[in-house]
Amino acid sequence: MKVFIIGAGHVGTTLSIIFENAGFEVFIASRSMKSAKKAASISGAKACSVKECGGSDIVFLTVPDSEITNAAKNIEQFVTEKQVIVHTSGALSSEILNFLPSHVASLHPLKSFADPVIAASSIKETLFTFEGDKTAETVLEEIVKKIKGKFVKIKPQNKILYHLAAVLAANYTVSLADISVNILKEIGFRENDAKSAIVNLLKGVLENMENKGTVSALTGPIERGDADTVKKHLTAIKDPILKNIYIFLGFATLSIAEQKGLNKRKIDDIRKVLNEQNNCSEG
Repeated sequence: MKVFIIGAGHVGTTLSIIFENAGFEVFIASRSMKSAKKAASISGAKACSVKECGGSDIVFLTVPDSEITNAAKNIEQFVTEKQVIVHTSGALSSEILNFLPSHVASLHPLKSFADPVIAASSIKETLFTFEGDKTAETVLEEIVKKIKGKFVKIKPQNKILYHLAAVLAANYTVSLADISVNILKEIGFRENDAKSAIVNLLKGVLENMENKGTVSALTGPIERGDADTVKKHLTAIKDPILKNIYIFLGFATLSIAEQKGLNKRKIDDIRKVLNEQNNCSEG
């Protein structure tokens, strides 16, 4: 099978490595030949011009969401009705490609692509979320099976909520970790030590979630019903934005603690602390 990738960023480069390893004939193009050649040098794919996409069985558009429509318009004159054209956006549906004469779909890998080589080496069991027409479904399900991923169908109207879930879990975890690292640095930790400490903590959390589920994995002062510690945390926070983050996540965490069996008196005590501090921050 001939696979053509348009977009030589992290996602495009990662997919080119994966498809090469799976035995597909892979071509990669970008706005600049230099970028395409760089990705090709990593994956072993063939760097080429966008105009050559018409000779492939399937075309992946791995460009940013804002560029998908433009990328599709640029290949409209070259593609055929027999080809499958698929974009890899997590938030957008395949409907934005409906003007093309080809079979269309979206296929989003639920994975972080910060490093293409690392991402490609751990692609096994990765969830690939699909929506699109029937012909595209058959082709893409076979490709996902070939690379040992998990193929899951989703309704087009649910893509934005699916993407929201991914952003909250992945992107915002990084944001919270960065905040935590900076707090440790402020009290004298060296940056590497702070980073290692937080990463190691998160590894344990992920392992607990994998083995026990999200509710059972919860620990900490809210899970224990320790309103005094929550109050001390909030008193120690000087940044109003960070205080709001703590309060809003505190309410969410309290809901989980309630599911886990925290008694009503302790729930009310913590809710009172959070509400008091929330009113202060609003004032």
